[in-house]
Amino acid sequence: MRIALITETFSTGVGRHVADLMEELSGRGHEVHLLYGQQRGDPALVRTVQAWPRVHVRSLAMRRAPHVRDVQSLWVLWRYLAAHGPFDVLHGHSSKGGAYARLMTLLLRGRCLYTPHALITLAPDLGLPARLVYSAAERMLARLTDTIVCCSADERAHAVALGLGARRCVVVPHGIRAFDAPSLNLRRRLELPRDVVLAGFIGRLESQKAPDLLVEAVGLLHARGVPVHFAIAGEGTLRAGLERRLDDLGARQSVTWLGPVDGRRLMSELDLLVMPSRYEGFPYVLLEALHCGVPVIATPVGGVVETNAGGTCGTVVPHNDAPALAQAIEQLAFDSARRSQMAQSARGHARCFSVAAMADRIEALYRAGPSALSIGT
Repeated sequence: MRIALITETFSTGVGRHVADLMEELSGRGHEVHLLYGQQRGDPALVRTVQAWPRVHVRSLAMRRAPHVRDVQSLWVLWRYLAAHGPFDVLHGHSSKGGAYARLMTLLLRGRCLYTPHALITLAPDLGLPARLVYSAAERMLARLTDTIVCCSADERAHAVALGLGARRCVVVPHGIRAFDAPSLNLRRRLELPRDVVLAGFIGRLESQKAPDLLVEAVGLLHARGVPVHFAIAGEGTLRAGLERRLDDLGARQSVTWLGPVDGRRLMSELDLLVMPSRYEGFPYVLLEALHCGVPVIATPVGGVVETNAGGTCGTVVPHNDAPALAQAIEQLAFDSARRSQMAQSARGHARCFSVAAMADRIEALYRAGPSALSIGT
């Protein structure tokens, strides 16, 4: 097959997913064309995929938000697809890439798929006017889509409730490759006593990831003298305010700020991973925690149902509830036996999420559409 993958961002989790898919598809003999937004492409990732056989890469002027220059970008995209086609599949990733791919179906033949990677309408802080506009746009574009590939059951339920069509919405969880990242040796560097639990937060310091709730929980745990230290890996616009709030709570010494390090290097050292996100599609950090045998304390967002395995791999807490988050951390901090059981379960459950299995399902959708998979799976 000749396949075009279209994405505005080719970095972080979306870039990782698209690159994994490209590697599998090209290895199976398919011709894969990647068209991505030049403003948010990871140069190292681009160099990596360019070296693979049967892979063609082209960057476009593609803005994250809707813009009048989208018309020009669509023209450039159409000229590329017309010149290098015909394509059997157009597969758009995230909102902008998904919109571009589906608009191209008005001019070009080929099966069309859309992977939202967390629909923007999942965001609880999205204003009503924006919510109405984005919802209407998603419903309109859904009519041009053969299959909407949701990363989790949570995202599919939201897509169906939004009116995107139960029959065209299917679930294909992300997959992960085994990795062995070098440790940061953080516990040794910090000289943490053996009885102190090392908990981690890995993600952007933005409202979606709810680091503000984590900081409030840290304050509560520090005041109660719970033996837990927090390592925060990531950067974002909220960091300065979070540090000030920690100072107000008198809990600065309970946190080490690592900045934008490779979260996989931290994961293998953690006793707990804390993920209080307000919404998600299916974050890779959950799969990395499974692979490393790290229990997860998370809110009920996309990917948690799939990776938590009925509570055997972690604990789920309500949204926006710092006291409940602190209580869950405290309970596991004082229960090493339960943490060990969860770690063992997590390592076993990790085998359910391979890149090959993910690619098998998507390849089947390319060939036969939603009928290739059971609805909702």
